[in-house]
Amino acid sequence: MIKAFFEGLCPNCGGTVSSDRLLRGLPCERCLPEDKGRNPCSYMREGNLKRLCDIEREVDRWQELFRERVGSEPWSLQRLWAKKVLLERSFALLAPTGVGKTTFGLITALYLAQKGKKSYVILPTKLLVQQVAERLTGLGLSEDEVLVAPGTTEKRKREVKERLEGGDFKVLVSTSMYLYKNHSTIPRNFRFIFIDDVDSFLKTATNVDKVLYMLGFSERDVENALELIKLKEAKNKPDEVWEKIKELSSLLSSCQKKVRGSLVVSSATGNPRSSRVKLFRELLGFEVGKPTLFLRNVVDVYEEVKDPLKILPSKVKELGKGGLVFVSSDGGKEAVETALKVLKREGIKAKSYDEIKDLSEFEEGELDVLVGIASYRNPLVRGLDLPHVVRYALFCGVPKITLSLSIETSVSHLLWALLSVRSLIAKHLKSRLGELDRWIRSLRRYSFMSEESIKTLREEIKAFLLSDEVRELIR
Repeated sequence: MIKAFFEGLCPNCGGTVSSDRLLRGLPCERCLPEDKGRNPCSYMREGNLKRLCDIEREVDRWQELFRERVGSEPWSLQRLWAKKVLLERSFALLAPTGVGKTTFGLITALYLAQKGKKSYVILPTKLLVQQVAERLTGLGLSEDEVLVAPGTTEKRKREVKERLEGGDFKVLVSTSMYLYKNHSTIPRNFRFIFIDDVDSFLKTATNVDKVLYMLGFSERDVENALELIKLKEAKNKPDEVWEKIKELSSLLSSCQKKVRGSLVVSSATGNPRSSRVKLFRELLGFEVGKPTLFLRNVVDVYEEVKDPLKILPSKVKELGKGGLVFVSSDGGKEAVETALKVLKREGIKAKSYDEIKDLSEFEEGELDVLVGIASYRNPLVRGLDLPHVVRYALFCGVPKITLSLSIETSVSHLLWALLSVRSLIAKHLKSRLGELDRWIRSLRRYSFMSEESIKTLREEIKAFLLSDEVRELIR
């Protein structure tokens, strides 16, 4: 085979390299003579590959710490995340519940703490702050190395402020609301910022700015990024606007070089509407995605009763301690209060999420069950990290996701509803399948339709979904 030589393509020095060496994953002969073997990391002393080899060795040490403290091997996905953090890259964790996003964040904070570097873990609730602080100390950090903000007493709050000012901690743990209220007192020398549950964080849009300042960006950088976002979204851009976009993009690209550390955001289950969330894209190179929800073919144990509340106490007594009781979301907080009264009347020790201040009550068996709303936004659903305590989940009423049938506000929901019932229609109502497929095609090109066509489409789909035959079919 005839060799080809490529100028400027040596992955290590940028010089000339042959095709056969590239095929074997080797740099040029000047960087690595042929007799040195096939493993560049054993011999690299300088160049681009040396940093990658150093990072690979660091990831191995991170994995060893994970194995030692967690008691199992990390997922390959977690190892990839660790490599990104060690390369000082910022990114979003778009992975389902149970993959180990929080465990990854805490082990990474522990690893960096052992190297003398600071981390900041931002959580949605005080309940989770308490849990995460306990997990960090359980993983090996001392109480003096973990700073929990703000504190429950005035004395504790003063102590927190003093330790913040003096940098007397390795890992700071707080709620996103604490960041919003106290950003001026929080130091800006974090090597790793981990936002667990970015949806809550984004409820206050200016939190985005505050985190960017911590990473080294200036107010002017943020203003330029916001201007770039606005210009990119403008329609029918004249030449001068394109020139301005090019100028700002170049300016922000140079600003990224002064970033210190990495930002990792986890569990993006919302649909952020603020334009400020786009700052992550322009300044850090990643976007916070919104979730794709699917109806799953899961067989659950259920019982049809006229009054679920009537048999709720007997079911809890049968199943015992360590339960999470969920009421249907359409009943709201009133349904939670009603369920609590029914349970307490029968001698069952129960509290709602809003009532409980210390999870140790539940963890130590002083409470039998916790009660909340069956919604993926509820902290009991997505923010309770007690696998050694929780034994079962009991739904009082059918857990449901409510879909708006208004095409103007939720085309994706309506399309999702039609796609979800299509297989049932194909099996049991074949005569309506052609009509359903036509609606699906129309919804996919909704933005090109006239107002009259939209009105007709809305009425047809609504009548179809609410018809007796379809409602009976999907019941």
